[in-house]
Amino acid sequence: MGQQATASGRTVNLNSLLDEGRWTGSQKLILALIALAYLTDGIANQSLGLAIPALMRDWGVPREAFAGVAALGLLGLTIGAVIGGMLGDRFGRRTTIILSTAFFGAMTVAQAWATNPQELLGFRFLDGIGIGAMIPNGAALISEFTPRRQRAFALAIGMTFVAVGAMLAGVIGNLLIEPYGWQGLFVVLGGIALVVALLLLVALPESPIYLVNSGASQSRLRNVAARCGLPVGDAVIMANPREAAATHRTPLAALFAPDVSSSTIFLWIAFFFCLLANYAMFSWVPAMLAGLGFELSLTSLGMTALSFGGIVGGVGSGWLINRFGSRATVLRLAAGGVVAALALGLLIMGGVGSFGVILLMLAIIGIFSAGLLNGLYTFSAFIYPDHARGTGVGAAAAAGRVGAIASSWAGVIALGMGGASSYFLLIAGSLAVSLGAVALIKKQIPGNR
Repeated sequence: MGQQATASGRTVNLNSLLDEGRWTGSQKLILALIALAYLTDGIANQSLGLAIPALMRDWGVPREAFAGVAALGLLGLTIGAVIGGMLGDRFGRRTTIILSTAFFGAMTVAQAWATNPQELLGFRFLDGIGIGAMIPNGAALISEFTPRRQRAFALAIGMTFVAVGAMLAGVIGNLLIEPYGWQGLFVVLGGIALVVALLLLVALPESPIYLVNSGASQSRLRNVAARCGLPVGDAVIMANPREAAATHRTPLAALFAPDVSSSTIFLWIAFFFCLLANYAMFSWVPAMLAGLGFELSLTSLGMTALSFGGIVGGVGSGWLINRFGSRATVLRLAAGGVVAALALGLLIMGGVGSFGVILLMLAIIGIFSAGLLNGLYTFSAFIYPDHARGTGVGAAAAAGRVGAIASSWAGVIALGMGGASSYFLLIAGSLAVSLGAVALIKKQIPGNR
């Protein structure tokens, strides 16, 4: 398996060994380390939203002052995701993961010393770059250490920990925000990432595929192979050349071929409004709860409830897609999100002020909205033929990022216009547009649902 004889002796192909081999305990430990890095990524990403109510109180500034801060953080995250992949290819997955984790940890801590929204804006932009740079390299390292048959499951587990981190950040915020203020919140949340970066420095190995392609010594390659339980013996270790491993590059124009052009447009609309709804909640739920008069120590629990729902929805969407198909699942999740957001908005408008009821409804909205986002990624893969699939999904995700950035202003405008009721009308309306766009998509590859 993965071996061949040559004139110069026996060789082994590392790609084949990793793809076809068993999933060892060491490889699962690597997944756990990356999941821990994703957890800190989720924690750092939610730090600003948790701090905004306390910042408004201490600095005496309105919500609107933080719209640009939230938007620039999301822009930094988008830029970081692009340059992070290039840095990982150039300097290694392990190195980029450790440095980006340490960087966004340090930038999160640094926000504790901001004295005004302008200073916070600069720190948050840099924070976002580090957060974004970690994500593609974590996914690459998981893929390159996991056998093919377990790869999709391992990636799903790793990415779920972003939501786990967001939920944990809400719990920590509830404990820290009153006694230690937003300064203590930033220090602790950023400090967690710094500690994890040190752990990764000690325990995380480099991708064996990257090492082969970068010309690492055979002794180093054997050490990594032995750690993964790969049977290489004294063979010369090789891997697929980079050209063979690279995906086919498709021009963007292929997404506007006659048979898929309308589907591409509607898919971009669906992603844009889905991420607008999701990030409007990630950025402004604590501020919304503070506007309803709840204590600062309680506002972070709104993020916990939303993130808990997101974990359930993210995992549950996979089961629903297997049972009902991607299109039917996406439509049902979008419709459920519209109903749940409208219901909570109407309850608040009607004077329902029970914190427990609001938390429950936030969790339900989180189930539908996060499940919808995961379902859209799966559904989009069924729209395009093989040669255009990567380009199609990537372009749709980019359109979604634009929606995420727009959410920074949309959320604060909605809160300013009519408080929590108009805020949830924004969420419901955005999910409704996403629902309508998916319903208008006609093109799907035969045999896929």
